[in-house]
Amino acid sequence: MIPVGSRAPDVDVWLAPRESARLHDLVAPGEAILLLFYLFDWSATCTNELLLLRDRRGDLEQAGVTPFGVSRDSPWSHVAWREALDLELPLLSDWNGDATSAFDIEHTYRGLDGVSARSAFILDGDRIVRWARRYEPGEVPDMDELVEAARSLET
Repeated sequence: MIPVGSRAPDVDVWLAPRESARLHDLVAPGEAILLLFYLFDWSATCTNELLLLRDRRGDLEQAGVTPFGVSRDSPWSHVAWREALDLELPLLSDWNGDATSAFDIEHTYRGLDGVSARSAFILDGDRIVRWARRYEPGEVPDMDELVEAARSLET
């Protein structure tokens, strides 16, 4: 896992089935983003995690942090899953595994190689990792902790 204080890697991610972007382009100067990597769309733990993130999105944005969910699932899967869960927050597809590899969070999960480890990174407007945490595969991130980490950037 890349350490706090390091510059975030600039990799390609998919915003939608026909729309890709460079990660650094998602971070506006003077703003911050949360990259919440999760294992799989449609799994129970990840569903709970993203519903909690959806519900706390306003708190994060009030602290000046835009949240993004990230997984190795396809952008087509993300479209269907967002619709099923009524998610308005963006889900980034790391279909090629570039972000998972660059953030050094690849792991093998139940025989599947290259899965994104459940982890969170807050990047500031200079694309520096200001906060990071890796979670166990079955652990749902504590949204209060993520909101507090976001608020800590304000000081």
